[in-house]
Formats: sequence, C-alpha cells, structure tokens
Amino acid sequence: MHRSLAALTLLSVLTVAAASGQAAPTALPTVPTVQGGQLEVVHRFFGHMPVGVTLNSQGRVFVSYPTWEDKVPFSIAEIVDGREVPYPNVAINTMNPGLRASTFVGVQGLLVDGKDRLWVLDTGTINLGPVVSQDAAKLVGIDTRTNQVVKTIRFPANVVLPNTYLNDLRIDLRQGADGVAYIVDSGAKSGGGLIMVDLASGRSWRKLTGDSTVLPTPQFVPYVEGQALFQRPRGGPATFLGFGADSLAISPDGATLYYAPTASRRLYAVPTAALRDETLSDAAVKAQVKDLGEKGAADGLAEDTLGRIYITNYEQSALTRRLPTGEFQTLARDPRLIWPDTLALHGGYLYVINNQLNRQGGYHFGQDLRVKPYTLMRLKVDAQPVLLK
Repeated sequence: MHRSLAALTLLSVLTVAAASGQAAPTALPTVPTVQGGQLEVVHRFFGHMPVGVTLNSQGRVFVSYPTWEDKVPFSIAEIVDGREVPYPNVAINTMNPGLRASTFVGVQGLLVDGKDRLWVLDTGTINLGPVVSQDAAKLVGIDTRTNQVVKTIRFPANVVLPNTYLNDLRIDLRQGADGVAYIVDSGAKSGGGLIMVDLASGRSWRKLTGDSTVLPTPQFVPYVEGQALFQRPRGGPATFLGFGADSLAISPDGATLYYAPTASRRLYAVPTAALRDETLSDAAVKAQVKDLGEKGAADGLAEDTLGRIYITNYEQSALTRRLPTGEFQTLARDPRLIWPDTLALHGGYLYVINNQLNRQGGYHFGQDLRVKPYTLMRLKVDAQPVLLK
C-alpha cells in the first residue's frame, strides 16, 4: 500500500512538471560557494604563519607573526613588491634573550594610528605560555614616515600579569596629551581584561579582570571546517578552547569600545569613559557593560565611520557586518577563508589575514595540518576606518 502510494505521488509530480513545461529535478539544490562580494588575494605567505595586518595612510601594508608553533625569523614585516621585509629593521626582529626589552619576543596585535605611527603589541610570550620577563611585554611605537622607533612602553606587574596575553588594541589620539590605547588581555589564566595606556606618560591600568564577559564561554565548542574544535596537545587530553577576550572595535565618536572572546559567540560594549577613569571600580565598570547578543564565533573585529562593525566568522568561513541597528549582513562567504583572523580597513577595502589557525598541531594532538600558502585577502566595501585624531 505504502509503495503504491509513493509511486503514485512521484508519478503525479513528474506529470505536473511535464505539463507545465518544467524539467523534472535531477539534483539537490546547493548553496553557492561564494556569497556576497568577491575576495581577491593580495599576498601569499609561504613561510611562518601571519596573524595581524594594518595599513598606514599611504597604503603600506604591515603584518605580524606570532611566536607560536613556527620558527619566527621576524615578527613584523612590510609587504613590499610581493616580498615580506622585516620592519622597521632586522635587529629589533632578532629575538635576543639578553635584550628582551628592546627586541621583539612574541608579537600579536598591531595598529597604525591617525599620526601614521605603527603601534606593535609584544606579548612577551612564546607559544602562548607565561610572560618570559616583565620587560619583554611592551607597546612599541614606530613612525612609519621615518621608519624609526619613537616610543617603547612597558607595563608594571599589576597590569601585565604572569599569564597576560596582549592581543589587540585601539587608539584614540584625542584623549590626553598624546592619546590613549585600549588593549585587550586574552589570557584566560590571567583572568583576561582590558588595559588602558596613556601614550604620553606611559602610565597603564586594568579593568574587568576576571569578568565573565572577558573570559571564554564555559565548555564552548565551535565547529570549523565541519569539525568540533578542541585544544588537543600532543599526548592529550582534549580540553575546551581557552581564548578569552581577543578582538576590539571602537565607535566613530570614540565613546564605546566593543570586545569579544574568541571562545564565544557574543559581543559586548563598554563606555570608554568608564575605562579611562582610574578611580572607578571593576564593579562600577561592569555595571555599564552591555551584552549586544549573538554575533557568531569570531577572531577579528574592525569598525567604520558609519558605526558598522566588521566580523570574521571562522565557523562559517565568512566576513559579516553588524549595523548600528543590530542587523547583520554577510559580505562574503568563501571556502578559501580557513580561519579568517585580523581585519583592517583602508581605501574602501576590507583586508583580512587568512591563516588556518585551527589546523595547527595544538588542536590535532601535535599533527600540523596547515597547507601553505596562508593569504592576505581583501574585499571591496563602502567604508572608511575610524582614526580618532
């Protein structure tokens, strides 16, 4: 009875299709491999893995390389005629245990400010371990017009903690005599948090240490390339991801700082005035934090002058944009986006580092599954960066 009914139903479908002049379906529907805009490759990396990218006003491209699983011959490079040139020189990029205060140890975040100074965050760590020495963690300012180091700021022990990981930063040059830097500490073992730096004096302080909004979501399991992602070191055991607050964005008026843990799908916002007030308690700052809801799992944020936030969705191999209304737009979805990481806006383009982070050996019991090259890609967008100068 059931077989006869099924056959009759199929015959009816085919008859209707034939009568309407439509061909009977022969294949399942599929989602296009590329949705939205078209990504173009700017540079291919065949050496060590990149993580950060930023551009100055002249369109010069600077890239950072973390001291994680790869040997790192240089931590910062400028992309010049298709080559990766150590920047600003070879000496500062040559790690020297006796000169940790003046050479790069483990660089992560970098950002060009409105004065064309490149600010480099040296975590002072190796392979996500503890800070090797208090003077190793630093914020280094380089004038890209002269290619000279103009400032090095170090942190006291009550700001950079033993397990701090200096990850990302935003700068507002209108605050204080020479601007204020907002830095995110993504080291979950340190409690995570936000660090502020007065660029003129070098004074720094922390907020929101140990707050739930800067820590990984408990038992968070993202799915990347169709697989559940866990930390799986050689010899095991597997554990949940431990990435705390990782990426930052800032509003066009500089009044709001946005942040998000990598091991989370939520986006948070806090008034920058609360962060700059050194007398304000963490509880008072926490009372002003807003949970903006779901944004997808992401490792990078960027912002434009219209108040839109750009997001790297590493689960969906996509680049998305959050509007001030809270609505989201998919700008590009592309199978070549294997862990889209840092974002940068310049000249109407959105730049993204694509580095296969999830394929590192630390997530596969020591087996490195990355396939070179890594890429720097860009997408045409109707947007300009927030400079706050």
